Amino acid sequence: MQKHILIIDDEESIRELCKEFLEEEGYKVTLAVDGQDGLEKMNYDDFDLYLVDMVMPRMDGLETMKRIKKKQPLAVIIITTGFSSIEGAVKAVHAGAFQYLSKPINAEELLEAVNKGLEYSEDLYGPLQKAFEPGTESTKGVPVMLNGFTPEEQKEFMNIGRIRKFDAGETIILDNENTDCIVLVEYGEVSIWLSNTTVDYLRKNDTWAEENFILSSSNLTTLRSETECKLLFFERKKLLDFFAYKGERLMKRFMINLINCIYAKWRKSIQRIVMLKLVTGEK
Repeated sequence: MQKHILIIDDEESIRELCKEFLEEEGYKVTLAVDGQDGLEKMNYDDFDLYLVDMVMPRMDGLETMKRIKKKQPLAVIIITTGFSSIEGAVKAVHAGAFQYLSKPINAEELLEAVNKGLEYSEDLYGPLQKAFEPGTESTKGVPVMLNGFTPEEQKEFMNIGRIRKFDAGETIILDNENTDCIVLVEYGEVSIWLSNTTVDYLRKNDTWAEENFILSSSNLTTLRSETECKLLFFERKKLLDFFAYKGERLMKRFMINLINCIYAKWRKSIQRIVMLKLVTGEK
């Protein structure tokens, strides 16, 4: 998954220069004009690393860092500073900043610091995430909802899916013609949004909106393609026709698979809440 970096700096030239350096290396970059702006952007997106200027109006770098840490306790923050505020940058490091960089920003130093910071972030989050990540629910690359189907039945089932391709960044709203559909990712990565918050990611053979098979309902989530992707939409009516032809045995197998899909999603959500509680120290 593409790493997302938030640059908080009141100097436009510095913001744009750092953005250019980082985007050339394949990182996703969001810009904020000061600390308050950066904190507001955290309400709408998730970031893997923060680049924060030490001297800014409204809120200085040290205060910005403290508030970022309050929202995201394990946030990796790199402080940038001019010569006159080196002492403040050292204080920031003592207060939990990962590193500081002196201005003017050197491209090689910036990329080295960012790469090390992201590695450090992986070391912090990785083991904790793996400890609570559910085990794989599919076998041999088969979508969970097709577990127990013969290869011929899998092929017939996949043939009734309506194919759509999406470019990176494209929004996929589950309404109108897609209201009654189960969505399957054939390739690519798709993020799931509730209001303005990312709640999960879908990858190859992952499915979404399985409950639509049981009861047609409006979906409150929105999907967004993070990369170029190909999705299959399985309409409820076509699925019912398929199982009417294939027989009750296969339909019961399918229903059990859907229940397992939904259960796995709930389990993942609960485990993420537990993980968050451990990270923040909340009781």
